[in-house]
Amino acid sequence: MPSKIYFGLLTLFTFNVNAQLLTLSVAEDLALHSDPTAQIYTAQQTRFQAQAISSSQLTDPMIKLGLANVPIDSFSLTDDPMTQFSIGMSQQFSRGDTLALNANNFNLQAQQSVQLSANRQAELKLQIRELWFDIRFTKLAQQILQKNQALFKLNVDNLYRQFELGYKQNQDLINAELELAKFDDRIAAFAQQEQALRGQLLAWIGSQAFEQLDSQIPEWQTSRDYAKQGKVVHYQLLASHPQVLAAQQAIDVAENTIEIANESYKPAFKVDVGYGHREALDMTTGSARSDLLSGSVTMNIPLFTGNRQDQVVIAATQGKGIKKAEKDLLLIKFNGILNGAIANFLNTESRLQRYQDTLLPHAKRNTEASLQGYQLNTNNFEQIIKAFMDEQALELEYQQLHFQSLKTLARIRYFQAL
Repeated sequence: MPSKIYFGLLTLFTFNVNAQLLTLSVAEDLALHSDPTAQIYTAQQTRFQAQAISSSQLTDPMIKLGLANVPIDSFSLTDDPMTQFSIGMSQQFSRGDTLALNANNFNLQAQQSVQLSANRQAELKLQIRELWFDIRFTKLAQQILQKNQALFKLNVDNLYRQFELGYKQNQDLINAELELAKFDDRIAAFAQQEQALRGQLLAWIGSQAFEQLDSQIPEWQTSRDYAKQGKVVHYQLLASHPQVLAAQQAIDVAENTIEIANESYKPAFKVDVGYGHREALDMTTGSARSDLLSGSVTMNIPLFTGNRQDQVVIAATQGKGIKKAEKDLLLIKFNGILNGAIANFLNTESRLQRYQDTLLPHAKRNTEASLQGYQLNTNNFEQIIKAFMDEQALELEYQQLHFQSLKTLARIRYFQAL
């Protein structure tokens, strides 16, 4: 690789030690403020509110201009007394409370957009939290490997000195140097994972994704306490979740649609008002004839409802049933996922305690015993390598479990809408 390219990549992925630490809460806020989905839901809400106002208004009145009763033999406007210039206006009135119900429909959809926006924020926070914990683990894994590499190198240096004095075999030195070389590859593998994860985080928070992460871990005691309650039915908690509330809004919209459908059984009205001006004079007196005023009311009466209104109501009723079933399925799905998350969290916490109490202390004592045995020539160097690597593997597994537990806790918080 050319030196300039290598230097550029090194500069990109090297952290400034004086840079401010990136906390989880700051990463969440940056992602929420840069999320373009928020603009979508805001625009959607504004659109529904505008449609609510528009749909609550009467249709525009119709203006009619005309010329009536013109004799075709002369086309004179003054010969026949019935000839007139006319102007009229008609206004259509909707059935019952249809206009108000239409407006309510759009207002309900605007409220649903608010809940969908809140759910999107909760999903994005979960995604950022999971990325943040994954990055923290890969970074910590590199630090553990680097620390163990330094410790292992001390043993290799000591072994090299003993080899020069003729106390140890060449095979032990070769095995030790091979294991030492493997550290670099393991560290590079975790570094590769870290950069890939930071690249994903970059899409949400920009260049700050490459800042050093704060080592402080959130407590989230509320979520821990809820998980420890051992509940298996969480419908009371889930009822206030934004996605469930959005599903309830969909049911409310469907209920409102049924009310609109029921209004179709009511008559619709149209009012017409007209004014006619006559140019012809009275043949007896020679005076101007009186102008004419007319008006009418047209009523649309739904007499045969079987194939129209009844079917609209049936369709609307079935639509509500579908939305209610969708909400029930969502609650069942969420309840199952939350149960799984709680079970994983509690089991992982139990495993972490076992690592702390038993596995890690035993592994450390085993390494120390292997090292003492090698110094006393009661075992070979391969046993030291195995004991050392077993202890390192357990330490990495413990940290991986720890951050997996935090990711599971973050998922529980998603269902708590926290």
